[in-house]
Amino acid sequence: MLAFIVSGTLTEVFHTPLESKEMDTPFGAPSAPIEFHDVEGQRCMVLFRHGKETKIAAHRVNYRSNIWALKELGAKCVVAYATTGSVDPDLPIGSFVVPNQIIDYTHDREGSFEQPGIKEHFDFTYPFTDDLRERIIEAAFAAGLSPRDGGAYACSQGPRYETAAEIARFGRDGCSIVGMTLMPEAPLARQLSLSYAALALVMNPGAGIDNRAVDIPGSIRFTDDAVEPLRLFNSELVKRIP
Repeated sequence: MLAFIVSGTLTEVFHTPLESKEMDTPFGAPSAPIEFHDVEGQRCMVLFRHGKETKIAAHRVNYRSNIWALKELGAKCVVAYATTGSVDPDLPIGSFVVPNQIIDYTHDREGSFEQPGIKEHFDFTYPFTDDLRERIIEAAFAAGLSPRDGGAYACSQGPRYETAAEIARFGRDGCSIVGMTLMPEAPLARQLSLSYAALALVMNPGAGIDNRAVDIPGSIRFTDDAVEPLRLFNSELVKRIP
């Protein structure tokens, strides 16, 4: 089954669920009840990463319980929405990116399940599942999103936004976009053998790009504008995932 993990500012992409399920895991409850939605006749799971009312900051999200709950309910592949800032000045606001790499700048997050029978050491050379990335790219083009294929996602600790010097460092390190949520979400999915890939929306220039501060209120408008395009993307994606 396909599962979506949704950023807090994009909750309107999904309509009223068919049902929702409260879950408990060895790590506690996930961020929100797992919702089941009908997307073009296909039953999909939806989990709101920050809670349905966007109350949980990125560094406080219980990533282990979220991924565990999706796996327990039968998820096979996970598509993560990510709202991001641009590190590459050539990425305008409103752009979509399907990243192929991550650099982790977070700290003190629980990054492994530490459960009997689950491997602690595993290959993470390519953090996103290739065939799922390809299907996301195809669906995004079919929906008119014109995504950039590839780029490194810088995962910062949050909850604050970055300094101009940090954004400059991320650029020197080879990153294209910056967000706060794909680590440890991506390796936890890999640890449970879930296919995992992300679709990132650029909602603001990173700090210091064009010598500007981050316009937080203004950036929310671009997530509102993305609601209908993402609904179309979801419809195109389910056609490509059996």
